[in-house]
Amino acid sequence: MFGDRLKSGPQRIHFLLIPGFSLFGLTSMLDPLRHANSTSDSVLYEWLLVSETGGLISSSDSIEIMTNASIKEVDRCETLIICSGGDPWLWTTAALLGFIRQQNNYGADIGCQDTGAYIAAAAGVLDGYRTTMHWENYESTVAAFPKVTFVQELLVIDRKRFSCPGALSGLDMMLYLISTQYGKALSTLVADELVYTHQRAHTEPQRRSLQIRLDSRNANLIEAVQLMEQNIEEPLLIAELAAHVGVSGRELERLFKSHLKQTPKAFYRHLRLEKARWMLQQTRNSVTSIAIACGFVSVSHFTRSYQQAFSKKPSQER
Repeated sequence: MFGDRLKSGPQRIHFLLIPGFSLFGLTSMLDPLRHANSTSDSVLYEWLLVSETGGLISSSDSIEIMTNASIKEVDRCETLIICSGGDPWLWTTAALLGFIRQQNNYGADIGCQDTGAYIAAAAGVLDGYRTTMHWENYESTVAAFPKVTFVQELLVIDRKRFSCPGALSGLDMMLYLISTQYGKALSTLVADELVYTHQRAHTEPQRRSLQIRLDSRNANLIEAVQLMEQNIEEPLLIAELAAHVGVSGRELERLFKSHLKQTPKAFYRHLRLEKARWMLQQTRNSVTSIAIACGFVSVSHFTRSYQQAFSKKPSQER
């Protein structure tokens, strides 16, 4: 798909929408194609929206849109892009996986957007390929599919497979497609139409830097938080954190209170609880295993801490 333009006719793309797909992610891919057509005054791209059963399908915003066809009505796809949102495992039906495998056998280029890589991996069409997906679902998906090489990048192209982690990265992906097929000039015109002034490199991180997230340039504070994020399952003592950073325990306390308005201990605990909440919402792991993975010595302690932080029991997140 990425490279020379087609010798005849427009590039036809089938977007396979999975219930709960990101509407923002979908439109970020469609709008560049629409603008490429209008700006060039020719039909360079065509697209069809497909779902397992056809008809209306609901996005993650609970907005329903009409698809053009069901998978039973689709014969061969030149290019298939799987668009999925949260909880992709809920929609990995035999019919859906069979359709993806069929398109793979036909030689289609297969793309994945957001958590679409989970479904493509479940279909077995990513074995031996590099791919990317949304950072929130990254860890659990890596563990589930060891034959697939997952990376946390904005765009990955590996032979007849390509992927982006969702949201605005779809815009970067389509601008790159337009650039490779019709030149940088058209891609730039499309970006200008979309008031998009900074196209990102493929390997840029999916999340903002800690400096931006913490709104601080203090190197010691950033290093301390990095250590916390890297040591969730076996939390470090605050004294150990201070020693690693090279400051006293009192200085570390001062830094956190000055910049983050809380103690290092409170910040660390909330970081672990946020990770637990993500695991409860995004994986099927037991509450006990999640408590252990987030550094809590007992389920009862984890439950009390969770209730204090989020006003609900861990089991109520499911």
